[in-house]
This record gives sequence, C-alpha cells and structure tokens, in this order.
Amino acid sequence: MKTIFRYILFLALYSCCNTVSAYTSFIVGNNAGVDNYRGPSTAAQMTFNYTSTASNLVFYKPTQLGPTGVKMYWSYLDTGTGGGILYCNTSGRANPGPITIENAMVYSGKDYGGHKLFNTSVPGLYYTMLISRVWSAYDTITDIQSPGIYIGDPSNQEFFFSVTDSDLQTKGCNKADDYDKFWAIGGIVHNITVEFYTDTNFDPTLNQQVQLSSSSNYLYSFKAYSPGTKVVDHSNHIYVNFTLNNVKLTLPTCFTSILTGPSVNGSTVRMGEYSSGTIKNGA
Repeated sequence: MKTIFRYILFLALYSCCNTVSAYTSFIVGNNAGVDNYRGPSTAAQMTFNYTSTASNLVFYKPTQLGPTGVKMYWSYLDTGTGGGILYCNTSGRANPGPITIENAMVYSGKDYGGHKLFNTSVPGLYYTMLISRVWSAYDTITDIQSPGIYIGDPSNQEFFFSVTDSDLQTKGCNKADDYDKFWAIGGIVHNITVEFYTDTNFDPTLNQQVQLSSSSNYLYSFKAYSPGTKVVDHSNHIYVNFTLNNVKLTLPTCFTSILTGPSVNGSTVRMGEYSSGTIKNGA
C-alpha cells in the first residue's frame, strides 16, 4: 500500500513540476513591449521591400510549363523589424498548439512537381514560395524539416515552436502563468525562396515590372488557432508582404536565359540578408 501511495505521490509531483514546460503555448501579434507580460492587442503587418539597384530577369521563351531555373532568396527575414512578435504562455489553460501559415497568394490553377503555382503580375509567369529555417530569439526552434514548407500547398501548413533555452523558460515563459499574461520572445525569423515558372502564355513586354500577385494586402501570415481557451482570445496574425520594386523582365535578343544585376549568384537573386548577430534577443 505504501509503495502504491509513493508511486501516486511521485506521479503527482512529476506532473506538478513538469506542467509548465509541457504546456507552453505560443501566439503572435503586434509588439506589446518587453517584460510587462502584456500580450498582443492586434495584428502586425509588415512589408519586406526590394528597392536596390535594378535586377533584370530574362527567361527562355517556353514551349511548355516548367521551371525557369531562376530563384529569389531572402534570408534571416525577421518579423520583429515590423512589430510582429512571438509570445509564450504557461497558464493552466495553455495548449501547445501549432502556428498556422495562411496565404493570400493567387492560385493559377496550375501545378508542377507536386506544388501549386501562383500568379505574378506577368501573364504566363508563376512562382512557388518555400519557407525554411524558421526560429526565434533565445534559440526558440521549430519542427520544420528540410527543405521547408511550400506555402499554399494542400498539406503541412503548420508548425510547432519549442523553447530550448532554460532561462527563457524559467525566467520568461513560466512567469506568464495566467491566460492574459504573455512573455515576448522576439520576431519570427525565416528564409523565403521564390522560384519562377513559365508556360506558353509568357510573353512579356520590355522592362515589365514583376510583382507577386495577392488577393489582399499580404502574401502569407502566421497565427495560432489553438493555444488554449481564453489564451486564444489574445491570438492575432502576423501578415507579411513583399514588393519587388526594381525587378523587371528584359526581353532576350535570342533564346538565352540571363539573370543580371547586383546580389546575383548563378540563377539566384539574394533579396536581402542579415547575419544572425544582427538578430537581437527579445522583442
């Protein structure tokens, strides 16, 4: 009888001591400040701009739907720079639910290689968008596996954060122990790769401007839909958009495939990169 009682007591103590770390939930939203345990009050919206010296994209005239071999790559994008912050909560209502990726990209009705193709502002020019290497401050990691998530595909549009820093857990998240208390971790840092595709409808004009088409004022967003009862009342969106102000199409003089401009490496255009040292811990 004593053995059974000790076992039950052990389970109770184990559950008590591990509830906080086992039930850390995450939400996102606007920047409510650091160290004040206030959660987001509204959505955050940001636009990553590409406004450096012009880059010209020149593609083969296609005979069928297929990849162009041209990609645009953004690394270390940080939503915190636009006020989009990740928060943690360890109240008794906390549920370690996922962060969902949603999008307002315009589906072309075409697919290639198992991925949906989305419209650009140029007829016959399409793109896929891959998000990868998603993390936040204090080595807060996600379960996204390589190569990442193709935004807009039918499946796998969510991921989970987890805290790896014991100080963040004990001195931050664990103190956000009521449903309306939150600890601001930092922005959602991630990489984006846009790959272009064309079909026989592709017939651009000289120096035609390229934009990634959207049905709203953003391309993709993050939101937690199941962080726990009452906790969810504070859950908001982070909306992300891109502008490609100096990216234009240049008609080839013959059937060649050329990519010119600064920040070009082979067929990849780097659209902005930040060293990890510039990503500050906290909001």
